[in-house]
Amino acid sequence: MVQRQEPGTFVSVLFRLFQIAMSKLCPSSHGISQEALIHEWDSVANKQLPGWDPISSNIGWAYGHDSDPTLYSTSPHISAGSHQALCLWLPTFELRLELLRTPELDTTSVALLSPGESIRSKIWQVSERAHVTGVRSGQSISQAVSLCPSLTLLEPDPAHYNAAVESMLDLLSELTPIIEPAGHGRVFLGMDGLDRLLGSPSNQVSLALRSLFRIFPPPLVAATRAGMAPGKFGAWVASASARSGEPVIIKEAELGSFLAHCPVNTLPINPLIIQRLERLGLESLGDLKRLPEPSLISQFGEEGRKALMWATGKRIDPVRPWHHHKPIRVSLEFTNPVEITETLHTALDRLIELALSRPARRDRSVVSVRAGAHFEGGGSWFVEAVLKKPTTQRERIASPLRMKMAISPPPKAVVTLFVEFTQFGVSSTQTVLFDRKKDGGRTLAGQSLTQEEVPDSLRDAIKELKLRLGSSPLYRVVEVDPWSRIPERRHALLNFDP
Repeated sequence: MVQRQEPGTFVSVLFRLFQIAMSKLCPSSHGISQEALIHEWDSVANKQLPGWDPISSNIGWAYGHDSDPTLYSTSPHISAGSHQALCLWLPTFELRLELLRTPELDTTSVALLSPGESIRSKIWQVSERAHVTGVRSGQSISQAVSLCPSLTLLEPDPAHYNAAVESMLDLLSELTPIIEPAGHGRVFLGMDGLDRLLGSPSNQVSLALRSLFRIFPPPLVAATRAGMAPGKFGAWVASASARSGEPVIIKEAELGSFLAHCPVNTLPINPLIIQRLERLGLESLGDLKRLPEPSLISQFGEEGRKALMWATGKRIDPVRPWHHHKPIRVSLEFTNPVEITETLHTALDRLIELALSRPARRDRSVVSVRAGAHFEGGGSWFVEAVLKKPTTQRERIASPLRMKMAISPPPKAVVTLFVEFTQFGVSSTQTVLFDRKKDGGRTLAGQSLTQEEVPDSLRDAIKELKLRLGSSPLYRVVEVDPWSRIPERRHALLNFDP
């Protein structure tokens, strides 16, 4: 049952008007209404929620080999952020997006290939029917097909997935300013201080779910699982134990009792430590709580201390605001599909130069860059590189991208190529201007700086100034009439643009 507190007369009128407005904006005919079934943990009965199964057997098919919830703060001093967390999780988010494109495959065994930077693709996500036949994430294609001959393999489309995630984050930011994406269709929302604005916790969860109807179709929203609890770990476990359309809300006083019945594989620690705990006969977090802390620390080190704090509910990881800089994106559409590597490298250099000249990049250096492409006939591909040092030089930005493209080249003909600067650093310094590795103007005894004699550091600095200001602001002194009696006629200033 949903528990609500009866507000005052004036507040009740405002709250009723807010409900009417939200009902018109997000109709309840999609399957999630104001009176949706909300499960709350029963600490008196001290038993599992109705329909609650261990994660290993209930949603194990939705897990990937790299989908463990490890997005938690590792600092021992945790203070900033939102204490109350709401976790929205859509299992196999990327695979479900592909099934929306091809709904005829919804009743078959389907697997999505990994978008990783490797020559041999592996299985990334599998459907529930494919999981029953033995197909697992991380398997090779030949191994998966041998287990399920009728398996349908889908090529990944990372650009489509990223666009869907960005749309979801922009939408949820209207509900709360504290949002922290965790990848694989999982996002945490900070809900502190929203009780007077959005009502009870159950009403907050309903509003968050109903808002997703604005960007996602009803089948995708109906499969979303929601859980609210203190801290990200409690919210994640609550959402994993929830069923579609039946969110789970855990109060702070009942967090320890709720976690005691959860399996140990929910802990965001090293999988090898989880295997050791299971071999010792520790199946639930309640079994782990009975062990003394010194014994866990002696066996597992700091990971043992963290595991005990999570199991007892003493560690609350707050939801931290996600600072996302607006990327600088440039694209090039080819007249004819391109497969030649040299042509793609040339286009990549031109796109990087164009992105560096954008006014939005002024006074900022590039830290992270992404290059991607859209294929002929559908599909996408991208590679991402984090630079060793912040830079604004084209070659230093393009070099790691070329290496990534050599390892994982586009598998199809490219129709559109794009480059994105995703992370930025401080303004680039000009200390290398005075760190001459070649002879400069003074060393050359006052000779004129010609095209061949200009140091590389000076030429790079002038190019950076031209990108920022539009033209070179430097001038050089040239002798015109050195024997003239008038000093102003002896020399002249000419624009210096090597």
